Amino acid sequence: MSMQNYTQFGGIHPETATMTNVLANQGFVSPHNGRPLSEAMVLGIAGGLGCGYILWEFKKHDAAILVMGFQNKWNYTTQFMQNFCDRVGVKADFLETGGAKTAAKHLGDALADGRFPIAWVDQEKLPYFYLRPMYSGCFGHFVTVFGEKDGRYLLDDRSQTPLSVDGNTFSEARKRIGSYKNRLLLLEANGSDFDLPAATMAGLEDCVDYLSQSSQTFALPVYKKWAKMMTDTKNKKGWPTVFKEKKGLYSTLRSLHEGIKLFGTAGGGLRNVYADFLGEASDILNQPKLEEAAELYHRVAVLWRNFADAVLPDEIPPLKETKTLLAKKYHIFLSCGTEADAELRQLSQQLQDMEVELNGRFPISDDTMQALFADMQGHLEQIYATEKEALAALAGAIS
Repeated sequence: MSMQNYTQFGGIHPETATMTNVLANQGFVSPHNGRPLSEAMVLGIAGGLGCGYILWEFKKHDAAILVMGFQNKWNYTTQFMQNFCDRVGVKADFLETGGAKTAAKHLGDALADGRFPIAWVDQEKLPYFYLRPMYSGCFGHFVTVFGEKDGRYLLDDRSQTPLSVDGNTFSEARKRIGSYKNRLLLLEANGSDFDLPAATMAGLEDCVDYLSQSSQTFALPVYKKWAKMMTDTKNKKGWPTVFKEKKGLYSTLRSLHEGIKLFGTAGGGLRNVYADFLGEASDILNQPKLEEAAELYHRVAVLWRNFADAVLPDEIPPLKETKTLLAKKYHIFLSCGTEADAELRQLSQQLQDMEVELNGRFPISDDTMQALFADMQGHLEQIYATEKEALAALAGAIS
């Protein structure tokens, strides 16, 4: 069902990759070049960049995870997606239900109608992520369902090859996070006759407005606050206090590296992807100053990548090994998907074993840890300063 007409797979960022591929597979094209919108354009029109920093502590499991938001309205994804649809004239139908039977019917009906529904799911319940059970319900995710065959749902999830999950498992993944209400998004493209310059400008203005807020949770000041937390010994959320016993430090550093460089960001907190959008927007709006802003966001992306590598320094052997294993795992998944399941399972088990061992007993001295935190603070201060410079250039280009 549905799968015969689905030919574009893969992508970078779950929220934008799903919308990009669904519309491309529906034949939706841009009026300026007659080709499907790039993922960079989808990101930019939807509102572009965001900021976010939340440190979750799992004291029961000697673990901690750092969650970062790099897209506009990263904590209000339905609004992010709705804004994009409104700006390009695509109809968005959000289907929700608390019941498993109705949820299955919604999905079955959509596939029977030849639709490609985007589903809200729990990462831990999808077997190809190989997450520890303790993370059940912690990390939301987005996949496109493009067919059903022999009791298995066929999924598009950033890999260049299709994935499949059995029906019961997928049902569990959809219902695990109660606030999602088994949500599906159905997109309906009504041709491609929309005002691309207006949609592009709306996305640019949204991004500038969002990043310019004073919030220390969802706007640029979050990075200034985060930098302070790296060496603050008085705040209970300061890293010297949270990680005084080093418990959970390993998983936090790993999640920081993974979240910036590997999972859905194209290696630099989405800043490179947004810079690509600015390059396209410059041509669409005939505004050369956007190219200058694009160069600054490329520079910010480099700073984010450097920061991601710095938190897993080669001088600390288990962190160097973690960095190597993660890079290998992501490369295999994105290029081969579950066709390389045995190797993915082996790499994931190695990483899980290291997490269990090192979260409770991290092999560095107090002095080494404090030096690492100070170095991270320096990276964050440089990122914050350059992010502000890039935002000022962006605001000036559209004023």
